[in-house]
Amino acid sequence: MDMHREKAVAEFWEGMREVAAAATRHGDDDLFKALRKIGRAVVLRGVQIPGGGLFVPCPVCNSVPGQSCINVPGHPLDGELHPERVELAEKAIAGEVQIPEHELPTP
Repeated sequence: MDMHREKAVAEFWEGMREVAAAATRHGDDDLFKALRKIGRAVVLRGVQIPGGGLFVPCPVCNSVPGQSCINVPGHPLDGELHPERVELAEKAIAGEVQIPEHELPTP
C-alpha cells in the first residue's frame, strides 16, 4: 500500500486516539503508558503531534497523554481538555517547549 506521508501520519494519530479511547473505556493504565512511550518515540523521530493537546500531559489535572481531562477545583472543564493543556501542545508543536515527561503513579 503506497500512502503519502501526511496520510500515514494522520492515520497514525487516528489510531493513537482509538487506543486512547480504549484505554479510557477500560481504565487501562498500561495502555496509557504505551501511548506515552509511542508518542514520545514518534515525536523524537520528527513526527509532529496533532493540535488539540490530547497527546501531551495536562498541567492542570495531571491527565496523561491519551486521557481526557477531568474537573478539578478552581479549573472547571469546558470541553474535553483544559485550555492550559491545549496551550502546552501548541508550544510543543511550535518547538518552544519540550513535551514534559509524565509517569503514571504506581498503584
